[in-house]
Amino acid sequence: MLNLTHPYLQGDGSADYKAELWKAMGVLSNYWTSKQRHALEMDLQLFGDQFDEAKYLQAACETAIASTLARMFPDSFAYEYQAKPPKDVDCSFKQNGFRFNFEIKCPDFSRKHSIDESGAFKIGVFGRFDDYFPLVEKLQNEVFNSNTNPNADSNRPLVKAQHMDNKLKDFLLSANGKFADDSSEEELNILVVCCPDLLSMQDWFFYMFGVGGLFTSDSYHSTLDYNNVDSVILTNMYHRHYDYQHKGKLNDHWDWRQSFNLIFPNPLRKKAKMAASWKVLELIPNYSIETRDFKLDHGFEELRIVYFVNEELFAKDKFLFQPEN
Repeated sequence: MLNLTHPYLQGDGSADYKAELWKAMGVLSNYWTSKQRHALEMDLQLFGDQFDEAKYLQAACETAIASTLARMFPDSFAYEYQAKPPKDVDCSFKQNGFRFNFEIKCPDFSRKHSIDESGAFKIGVFGRFDDYFPLVEKLQNEVFNSNTNPNADSNRPLVKAQHMDNKLKDFLLSANGKFADDSSEEELNILVVCCPDLLSMQDWFFYMFGVGGLFTSDSYHSTLDYNNVDSVILTNMYHRHYDYQHKGKLNDHWDWRQSFNLIFPNPLRKKAKMAASWKVLELIPNYSIETRDFKLDHGFEELRIVYFVNEELFAKDKFLFQPEN
C-alpha cells in the first residue's frame, strides 16, 4: 500500500505529479536492478507510514535528473555507474566519444525554511569575511535588541541566514572520491547541486567563486582534495519539488530539461578537458552563457543570476522558478 502519510503523493493536486513520478521510474526500470529499485522506493518512501522530507527531496531530485538523462541518451545511459570501482556515481552516459558522470546532491534546507518562515530579519554574506560574525553580534546586541533599542521588535530578531559553503566542501570531497583519479580528457566528472530558490543559487555561486571560495586560489580548503571534480551544475530542481502544490507556475516537475541550470567548470581541475567541458554545455539544457552575457544595466553584479531570471526570463513569461509575488 502506498504511504498515506506522504504529503507529496497524497491530496489535492498530486495526481499529475504522481503520474510523472511513475513515468520517471518506468524509464529507469530499463536500467536498474531489483536491489536498486527497492533502494529507490525506500528513499522515495513510497510505502510504509513514515516520512522524512529531506530524504524524499534528495531521492526525488536524483530520480528526476537520472530519468531525464535516460530519456535523452537511452542507448548509453547507466544507472549508478562505477566510475571508480567499487564506488559508483548516480548516473552516467556517453555521447560523441565523451563520457559524462553525474553525482547528484540535495542539501537539507529545513533550517533555511524555518528561518524564512520565522518572520525574522535575515543577514547573510557572499563569500567569507573575518569580520562578519562580530558585525552580526554587534547588530544583534545594539540594533535588534529591545533591551538596548526601544524601537526594536522583540518578535523579529536578526538571525544569520544559513551559510552552506562547508556543505559544498563536503559534497566536493565526497564526489571526488567517486570519480577516477586518472580519468581521461574525454571523461567529465560533474557534481550537481540542487538549490531551493533563486537567491540560494547566487549564494552557491559565491561558495565557489566568492572571497575564500572553493574554486579560487585562496580557497579556505585545499583544492587538491577535490580536483577530480571537473564541473559543478547548480540546478533549481529542489525548488521545483519542494512545496510544489503552491507553485502554480511550474509543471513537468520530473523533467530536468524544464529546470534552471547553470554549469561551472572547476578552474582548478586536474586536467583541462576543454572539449568535454564545451560539449556538456551543448548537451545539458542550461542558461550559463546567457546569464554570463546578460547586460546588467542597473543593480549589483553580485546579483547577476537574480537579475537575469527576473529581467530576462520572468519578463518574457518564462517561469522556471515560481515568482515570489
